[in-house]
Amino acid sequence: MPSIISMLKAQQRDWYDRNSGTGRMSEWMLSAPNPGAAPDDIHAAETTLGLRFDDQYRQWLSHVNGWTAFSGGGDLYPLGDISKNSPEHRAMLDMFRESLIEPGDLEMDSFDNLVLIGGTPDGIQYVTVGSPEQRRTAAPVWEIEDIEYTRFGDLKEFLNREVVSRRGLMLG
Repeated sequence: MPSIISMLKAQQRDWYDRNSGTGRMSEWMLSAPNPGAAPDDIHAAETTLGLRFDDQYRQWLSHVNGWTAFSGGGDLYPLGDISKNSPEHRAMLDMFRESLIEPGDLEMDSFDNLVLIGGTPDGIQYVTVGSPEQRRTAAPVWEIEDIEYTRFGDLKEFLNREVVSRRGLMLG
């Protein structure tokens, strides 16, 4: 995780420097990740949600407890914003019901296992799966926009895609 965090931060800085050289100021590009969460805070969030995060997401949280504009318009939420009662979480579940998306479509036994870990102001949501019982090394992450979704094998794959897509934006 530290190497991915370093690459994302370096790319933000490079993107900012490149844009400022053309007169476009984009302060969001200088956003830094929040400090990591303590193990007790991670455990408390899991208890509140009634599930266990996968080991990879727990490791991420120990380094980064939320990151505003980590990917342009995308945020990764801090533990305090991850809730089954958030307006974003409820809106996503409503959209799933209206679109007849079932938990099995996202490799879940129940939408109770859904963890909304981030999103964008224009409605793209980042979702992973918690487990009510067992410990998991990694869980899939989905990027959901309306009823379309892209599956990533795990959080590292999702974050690495962000690194690669930023590199393409910077070169383009």
